[in-house]
Amino acid sequence: MKRLGVLLILALVAVLAAPTLVRGDGRPAGRAQYGTGKNPCSVATGLLDGDGHLDLVVANSGTSNVSVLLGNGDGSFQTHVLYEVEQNPRSVAVGDLDGDGNADIAVANSRKDTIFMCYWVSVLLGEGDGTFAPRTSYAAGKRPSSVAIASLGGDSHLDLVVAACGTTQVSVLLGNGDGTFGNSVEYEAGENAFFAAVGRLDGDAHADIAVANVGTSTVSVLLGNGDGTFDDSVEYDVGMRPSAVSIGDLDGDGSNDLAVVNAYPDTVTWSYWVSVLLGNGDGSFQERVGYEVGAAPYSVAIGQLDEGGDEDLVVANCLSSDVSVLLGEGDGTFEPSVEYITGPSPYCVAIDDLDGDGDADLVAANSQGNSVSVLIGNGDGTFGGIVGVAEGLPASFALAGPNPFTSDVTMAYTVPSPGAAVVLRIHDVAGRSVRTLVDRRQAGGDYRAVWDGRDNRGLPVASGVYFCRAQIGEWSETGKVVLIR
Repeated sequence: MKRLGVLLILALVAVLAAPTLVRGDGRPAGRAQYGTGKNPCSVATGLLDGDGHLDLVVANSGTSNVSVLLGNGDGSFQTHVLYEVEQNPRSVAVGDLDGDGNADIAVANSRKDTIFMCYWVSVLLGEGDGTFAPRTSYAAGKRPSSVAIASLGGDSHLDLVVAACGTTQVSVLLGNGDGTFGNSVEYEAGENAFFAAVGRLDGDAHADIAVANVGTSTVSVLLGNGDGTFDDSVEYDVGMRPSAVSIGDLDGDGSNDLAVVNAYPDTVTWSYWVSVLLGNGDGSFQERVGYEVGAAPYSVAIGQLDEGGDEDLVVANCLSSDVSVLLGEGDGTFEPSVEYITGPSPYCVAIDDLDGDGDADLVAANSQGNSVSVLIGNGDGTFGGIVGVAEGLPASFALAGPNPFTSDVTMAYTVPSPGAAVVLRIHDVAGRSVRTLVDRRQAGGDYRAVWDGRDNRGLPVASGVYFCRAQIGEWSETGKVVLIR
């Protein structure tokens, strides 16, 4: 079942971006922000207009459209243009769906329309000049929340894989090679199948699927048969509420592995994690190993960020408004994360060479900032100085309130550029550590942390006076708060 789109929004929208920081060679550096539609929650890169420069496509969940930002080739982007899709677009992917050599767009829309009472995945065929034809939409599952493009059927046609968080299923729509698709076929995954990734997991030439299941705290692995069909899923435990999964060879053994982010903290340390499951080469996986990241991670990307040749991880942290960079050791283990600030509430992150210098850069979709943040890479696994954060900026710490508080209290602090080890802990009047809020190295910038009046076990603490101590490099400061139950 398909629905033809009616309206193409051609008007240019005024850019929301902060001014771009410029390096000595005239190129953008650090973090620049570019305006999008409302509540962007997914971003993909691609060559959309034939000029050889990478461009961006962003799904705007709050405005039922996608933003197209054409790249200038130096890491900067033009003002976005909007194209209408269905309601509540949650995920976007780019690929040549009709075989004409031009990049096309696929979008997963998670809200049912009020006319056909269906949930849709939208396809926008590219004209080759950075513009797109009106959408054609195909029914796919209940509350589609992610879409991936891959060749599944053994032919040269690209197909669609759609995870639907309102079901226990993942949908497969086989492509006809001309930009149209057959009816969806559903395969069982886990409860609230939220995100799907496609890659080769068992050593054959067939594409396989990995699905992050929010409701069962598992990842489902569906091995492909090479004809567009898939075997029954096998489940792997990955921790609390996995929100995304990415596929790549993290230990250099030639077999693909999985990286999964957990949107909820565990109930022991109350920390947030990215889980790594190393593959055995036959489609099975070892027990997960967790690495601490920022708060409420919703997206993970795999790529080579430094010159070591090993695969690294980048995680978008919605609650802490930053991205975590974890450099790989080449054996499937990772260094402790370093955080880089983005716009408010980044929901998705992608890795690509946005400025054409051969180094990997980052782009994050800021769901509460109505923008994307572009972070230019230095080629060594670090990313340029943050816009608005000067070299040598002194460390600082302050209580942002409320104080006294009844539910939670916010602390604001500054890490001097280029970065420092940060420890932020809550102590009781006896000097005992009650809660660790931050314990990692962070890039230079302004940060906020929230204490919800609970200890490291997740239990509410008693009313009284508590001390918040910040250690930023060699500098430290302590503030007093009063909790009233």
